[in-house]
Order: sequence, then C-alpha cells, then structure tokens
Amino acid sequence: MSKPDLSIVAAMGVAGIAGATLGLAFPLLALNLDDWGVDPAGIGFFTLAAAISTLIATPLVPPMLARAPLRLVLIAALAALALVFVGYHFARDFWAWMGLRTIGGMAFAFLFVGCEAWILERTPAPRRGLIIGIFASVVAGSMAVGGIVIGLLGHTGAAPFLAGAGLAVAGMAFALLPGPALTAPEGAAARPSALLARIAAAPAVMMAPFIMGAVEIAKYNLIPIYARRVGLGDDTAALMVTASGVGVLLLQPLIGLLADRLGVRLTLALCAACGVGLPIALLAVAAAPGPALALTALYSGTVTGLYTVGLIWLAQRFQGGDLAGANAAYALAYGMGQLLGPAVAGPSFAAYGPPGFIAALAGFSALYLAGLAVANRRRARRA
Repeated sequence: MSKPDLSIVAAMGVAGIAGATLGLAFPLLALNLDDWGVDPAGIGFFTLAAAISTLIATPLVPPMLARAPLRLVLIAALAALALVFVGYHFARDFWAWMGLRTIGGMAFAFLFVGCEAWILERTPAPRRGLIIGIFASVVAGSMAVGGIVIGLLGHTGAAPFLAGAGLAVAGMAFALLPGPALTAPEGAAARPSALLARIAAAPAVMMAPFIMGAVEIAKYNLIPIYARRVGLGDDTAALMVTASGVGVLLLQPLIGLLADRLGVRLTLALCAACGVGLPIALLAVAAAPGPALALTALYSGTVTGLYTVGLIWLAQRFQGGDLAGANAAYALAYGMGQLLGPAVAGPSFAAYGPPGFIAALAGFSALYLAGLAVANRRRARRA
C-alpha cells in the first residue's frame, strides 16, 4: 500500500485552518462593528476590504512563490494573520480595522491560492475530482468552526481574538509536514502581468470562479433578507445560511467524483443548469420552510461545484510552474466576481423584491452556461 502524500494533508490542513479563521472573522468583526454603532451600510463597506485585498494580493502570489518556498510563504501568511487578530483587539477604530482587514484578506489570498495550487499539483489525475471535492468540503466545514468559537467565547473581550490568533499559529504545524514542494513559477510565469494572460488563455475556466464569486457574496449577504421578504421567520432565515453551508459541505466530493466520471465540461454544465433552475424552484415554494431549506442546500452545493470543478479543469490546462500562477489568476477572477455580485443582486432586489434577487442568482448561472456553450462551439470548430 502506498503511503499518503503528506503534502496534500499539509495543504488541506493549512486551508482548513484558514477557513476556520475566516469563518471566525466574519461574525466577530460584524458583531463588534454593530456594537460600535456602525450602520449596515458601513459594515457593508467594511466587507469590501475582503474583495479589494484579494485583487491586490493575487498578482503578488506568483512572484512571491518564485522567490520563496511555498511552506515559508504559508507560515509568513499565518503569522501575519495571527498578528492581525491581535491587532483587532488592541486597535478599536473603524479605519484601523479596515487596514487590518485588508492585510488579513491578503494573507487569506496567499493561503488559499498556495494551498489550492499545491493540492492540484500533487493530486493524481484519475482521482483529482474526488480529492478536490474533499478539499472544498474541508474548507466549507472548517468555516463553521468560527461560529462555534463565537458561541463558546462570545464576541467581546480578548478571548475570541486570541482564539483566532491561536488558530493561525496552530496552522503552521501543517505547513511543516514533510512532502514534495510546489513547483515554483519561473520567468514570465512569475510576473504579475501573466495573470491576465492566463485568464485570456482559458476564459471558460476562469469564468467559473468569476460567476461563483458573484453568486456566493450575493447569496450569503441577501438570502436572510430574501427569507424575511417571502414570509419566513428569522429562525428560518438563519437556518437558510446554515443549510447553504451544509449543502456545500456534503455535495463537493460527489460533484468532484462526477467530474472524474463525466468530464469537467459536462459536470460544469450540470452545475450551472442547477444554478438556473433551483433558485426559480426556491421562489416557487416561497414560504414553505422545509422545501426552502432543502432547495437552499441543494442550490448552494451544486452552484459551488462551478468553483470546485473549475479547479479540476484548471489543473488539466496548466501544469508545473504555470499552475501556481494560473491558480492566482483563478483567485483574481473570483475576487472580480465578488465585486459584481452585490452590484447586480442588490439593486435587482431593491427594484423588484424577491423575484429580482432570484433573477439575479439564476442570471449569473445562465451567463456561465452561455459562456460554456460558446467555448464548446469554438472547440468543436477547431477539432
């Protein structure tokens, strides 16, 4: 029996720790800002720091990995994250927190991009879908740890902030596990400008995280408001967020396995089709709590498959030193999508109510279906 590749364990462990600290940061910072009297618009503006930091950090990943081993980069990012959590406790000021959130967001970008590229390179092609699906579930499940920490320690005082710092420090143990290193980008592949070239070289691949970024930020921010507007209670509104996470956690390994069997193009088309149909079905059941929760879980799990299967396709298109830079471009596309989501879904909701919100969610996936159809047609012409 062959020994497990500890580099895959290391990457999953670091990404899981990053997911846990991210899941802690979201409610911890929002609750404290609300305690300070910051209005929802201000809190919404604060969350933009996450998207902006992704756009800033991802072009820096390839040149950084060309100069330093991935393990060192991951340890440095975890150390920065630990210091950011300590800084949150001592710097009780909105603009100071904006700066710290931006630094933390950049650390998260380095962690997730590095770990994704490492796993993609080390995973054997026949099992890539299943392992990437497990990786996506690890990250999704680890984000629930943040809520558990808040439940145990509360959101005030030093304890939750120190817990976040402690989690980041603990992640360094995973980064130190033995195993093959990530192949470093070299030459032109290490330049920040290469990210746009990679997006242009594989637009159908890069469109998957772009659409997922738009869907995810719109969904998590607005689905509780949607629940209220269609007549569901606040308890069900909160459970819809939980159902969304459960769907992602449970379905990613199955979707990855499906990609191994059916291929990435067909699996992406199926995920996008679900992304169109399931929100419409959700609107149709309206105020029925049970069906609404089930459809929310199914919708979130299948539409997140765009990101998961897109990663598998990315590894098929780019290898060796090109893979880390391509994964940074993938993350850049995701960050750009995060800017699109609120810009479309928010005004649609405000203008047309729940149907407008549902139309925006379905429209995002329909856009990907159209882009994939164009890519498939061009491929058929070249064949």
